[in-house]
Amino acid sequence: MKRLVLGLLSGVLLIGLAGVTSAKELTSAGLEEAFVDGVANCGPSSTIAGALGKSKDPGVQAALRNALIVEAADDAAGLGGGSKDHSDCIKKELTGRGYTAEQLSALPYCVKNDWPTPFTSLGVCVQTHAKLEAGLNKK
Repeated sequence: MKRLVLGLLSGVLLIGLAGVTSAKELTSAGLEEAFVDGVANCGPSSTIAGALGKSKDPGVQAALRNALIVEAADDAAGLGGGSKDHSDCIKKELTGRGYTAEQLSALPYCVKNDWPTPFTSLGVCVQTHAKLEAGLNKK
Protein backbone atom coordinates (compact mmCIF):
# COMPACT_ATOMS: atom_id res chain seq x y z
CA MET A 1 0.00 0.00 0.00
CA LYS A 2 2.85 2.37 0.86
CA ARG A 3 4.49 1.64 -2.48
CA LEU A 4 1.29 2.50 -4.32
CA VAL A 5 0.91 5.80 -2.48
CA LEU A 6 4.58 6.64 -3.00
CA GLY A 7 4.28 5.74 -6.70
CA LEU A 8 1.20 7.93 -7.14
CA LEU A 9 2.85 10.88 -5.36
CA SER A 10 5.98 10.49 -7.48
CA GLY A 11 3.90 10.43 -10.66
CA VAL A 12 1.95 13.54 -9.68
CA LEU A 13 5.18 15.34 -8.77
CA LEU A 14 6.78 14.34 -12.08
CA ILE A 15 3.80 15.55 -14.10
CA GLY A 16 3.68 18.80 -12.12
CA LEU A 17 7.38 19.50 -12.72
CA ALA A 18 7.00 18.78 -16.42
CA GLY A 19 4.14 21.30 -16.59
CA VAL A 20 6.20 23.98 -14.84
CA THR A 21 9.19 23.57 -17.13
CA SER A 22 7.08 23.61 -20.29
CA ALA A 23 5.21 26.74 -19.18
CA LYS A 24 8.19 28.91 -20.10
CA GLU A 25 7.40 28.79 -23.82
CA LEU A 26 3.92 29.65 -25.01
CA THR A 27 2.20 27.37 -27.46
CA SER A 28 1.02 28.79 -30.74
CA ALA A 29 -2.56 28.91 -29.43
CA GLY A 30 -1.28 30.66 -26.29
CA LEU A 31 0.46 33.29 -28.42
CA GLU A 32 -2.73 33.99 -30.35
CA GLU A 33 -4.82 34.13 -27.19
CA ALA A 34 -2.35 36.48 -25.49
CA PHE A 35 -2.38 38.81 -28.50
CA VAL A 36 -6.18 38.88 -28.67
CA ASP A 37 -6.38 39.52 -24.92
CA GLY A 38 -3.78 42.29 -25.18
CA VAL A 39 -5.68 44.01 -27.98
CA ALA A 40 -8.94 43.68 -26.06
CA ASN A 41 -7.48 44.96 -22.78
CA CYS A 42 -5.67 47.93 -24.33
CA GLY A 43 -8.39 48.81 -26.80
CA PRO A 44 -8.04 50.54 -30.15
CA SER A 45 -6.55 53.91 -30.86
CA SER A 46 -9.03 56.75 -30.86
CA THR A 47 -8.82 57.16 -34.65
CA ILE A 48 -9.77 53.57 -35.45
CA ALA A 49 -12.32 53.34 -32.65
CA GLY A 50 -14.12 56.44 -33.86
CA ALA A 51 -14.30 55.24 -37.46
CA LEU A 52 -15.28 51.69 -36.45
CA GLY A 53 -18.11 52.97 -34.28
CA LYS A 54 -19.53 55.20 -37.03
CA SER A 55 -19.56 52.74 -39.92
CA LYS A 56 -22.40 50.30 -40.55
CA ASP A 57 -20.85 48.82 -43.70
CA PRO A 58 -19.61 45.27 -42.95
CA GLY A 59 -16.72 45.58 -45.43
CA VAL A 60 -15.53 48.81 -43.85
CA GLN A 61 -15.86 47.32 -40.38
CA ALA A 62 -13.77 44.28 -41.41
CA ALA A 63 -11.09 46.54 -42.90
CA LEU A 64 -11.02 48.68 -39.75
CA ARG A 65 -10.77 45.59 -37.52
CA ASN A 66 -7.80 44.42 -39.58
CA ALA A 67 -6.26 47.90 -39.27
CA LEU A 68 -6.74 47.71 -35.50
CA ILE A 69 -4.93 44.35 -35.42
CA VAL A 70 -2.06 45.64 -37.57
CA GLU A 71 -1.76 48.76 -35.40
CA ALA A 72 -1.59 46.66 -32.23
CA ALA A 73 1.13 44.43 -33.73
CA ASP A 74 3.14 47.49 -34.81
CA ASP A 75 2.77 49.03 -31.35
CA ALA A 76 3.86 45.77 -29.69
CA ALA A 77 7.03 45.76 -31.80
CA GLY A 78 7.67 49.45 -31.19
CA LEU A 79 7.04 50.41 -34.82
CA GLY A 80 4.84 53.06 -36.31
CA GLY A 81 3.58 56.36 -35.06
CA GLY A 82 0.96 55.10 -32.63
CA SER A 83 0.45 56.60 -29.21
CA LYS A 84 3.10 55.77 -26.63
CA ASP A 85 0.46 54.85 -24.04
CA HIS A 86 -1.11 52.30 -26.41
CA SER A 87 2.29 50.87 -27.31
CA ASP A 88 3.29 50.57 -23.65
CA CYS A 89 -0.01 48.91 -22.78
CA ILE A 90 0.28 46.31 -25.56
CA LYS A 91 3.93 45.56 -24.70
CA LYS A 92 3.09 45.19 -21.01
CA GLU A 93 0.15 42.89 -21.73
CA LEU A 94 2.12 40.64 -24.07
CA THR A 95 5.31 40.40 -22.04
CA GLY A 96 3.18 39.69 -18.99
CA ARG A 97 1.67 36.76 -20.85
CA GLY A 98 5.07 35.34 -21.87
CA TYR A 99 6.00 36.98 -25.18
CA THR A 100 9.73 37.38 -25.74
CA ALA A 101 11.38 40.35 -27.46
CA GLU A 102 11.90 38.24 -30.60
CA GLN A 103 8.24 37.28 -30.68
CA LEU A 104 7.17 40.90 -30.27
CA SER A 105 9.33 41.92 -33.21
CA ALA A 106 7.87 39.08 -35.32
CA LEU A 107 4.27 40.17 -34.73
CA PRO A 108 3.99 42.86 -37.45
CA TYR A 109 5.36 40.55 -40.15
CA CYS A 110 3.09 37.69 -39.10
CA VAL A 111 -0.06 39.79 -38.80
CA LYS A 112 0.45 41.39 -42.21
CA ASN A 113 1.35 38.16 -43.98
CA ASP A 114 -1.09 35.73 -42.35
CA TRP A 115 -3.67 34.67 -44.88
CA PRO A 116 -6.68 34.73 -45.29
CA THR A 117 -7.17 36.44 -41.93
CA PRO A 118 -4.74 37.79 -39.31
CA PHE A 119 -5.46 34.86 -36.98
CA THR A 120 -5.28 31.89 -39.33
CA SER A 121 -1.88 30.75 -38.05
CA LEU A 122 -0.55 33.73 -36.10
CA GLY A 123 0.92 31.74 -33.22
CA VAL A 124 2.78 29.33 -35.49
CA CYS A 125 4.15 32.21 -37.56
CA VAL A 126 5.30 34.13 -34.48
CA GLN A 127 7.05 31.07 -33.05
CA THR A 128 8.85 30.11 -36.24
CA HIS A 129 9.70 33.66 -37.31
CA ALA A 130 11.09 34.49 -33.85
CA LYS A 131 13.23 31.33 -33.87
CA LEU A 132 14.47 32.15 -37.35
CA GLU A 133 15.37 35.71 -36.37
CA ALA A 134 17.08 34.52 -33.18
CA GLY A 135 19.11 32.02 -35.19
CA LEU A 136 20.15 34.63 -37.73
CA ASN A 137 21.11 37.14 -35.04
CA LYS A 138 23.45 34.68 -33.25
CA LYS A 139 26.20 35.24 -35.83
